[in-house]
This record gives sequence, structure tokens and C-alpha cells, in this order.
Amino acid sequence: MADAELDFSELLPVGEEIEAAARRTAEGAYPLVKEHAQKLQRKWRANARDTAGAHGAPYARSITAEQIYNPNAAEWEVGPDRARKQGSMGAGFEYGGPTQPPHLDGARATTAIEPEFQAAVEKLAGSLL
Repeated sequence: MADAELDFSELLPVGEEIEAAARRTAEGAYPLVKEHAQKLQRKWRANARDTAGAHGAPYARSITAEQIYNPNAAEWEVGPDRARKQGSMGAGFEYGGPTQPPHLDGARATTAIEPEFQAAVEKLAGSLL
């Protein structure tokens, strides 16, 4: 049986570059996602103030942006907090009901900030090359 010598030393710089790119991605993703989650919260709140009227003022204040712990991702949750006043009424405000039409405040806010978020993600991805 012949002895085979395999030399993978040329792959070490590739592995180091992949590790560095992963680190730069993690460092860039957190502030990017946080910033856009907070923009979504502000836009959603502004929409809710415009559509909910005086009776729904507490609903707009119930919309929060909170980080979801995930050691492998930058993850935030944006929307009505059920523990806050009128936060449990989020589905009724957003999708409507028998006595009110849908407001779609969250959907409109998401649509409004999506292009900027997508551009920021693409810029981050481009910086890794």
C-alpha cells in the first residue's frame, strides 16, 4: 500500500478569511438589525397614532422593539406588547374587526422601511468581499 502525503496548508488562509468574514458579519449585523428594528417601531407607532385616534392612543405606545436572545443571530421583535395598555388589541387594530376596518399600521411601516433595510444588508454583505 502506498503512503499518501496530503498537504492542506494552502487552505489555512482560506479558513482564516472565512472566520474573519464571519466575525465582521456578526459585528455589523447587530447594529444594523437594531437600528432598523427601532426605525420600524417608530414608523409603526407614527402610523398607529395617525389611524387609531384618541381611543387608541395607548395602542401606539404599546408598540415596542425588543431584542430576542439568540447567540447565533441578530434578532429583534417589533410590535404591540400584550403587557402594555391596549397591546392585546394589536390584531384588531392591524387587521380590523366587525366594527372597524384594518389599519395595517405594521404592514405599512414594514413596507416603508424594507428598501432601506435591504440596502443596508447588501452594503454589509458587500463590505465582506
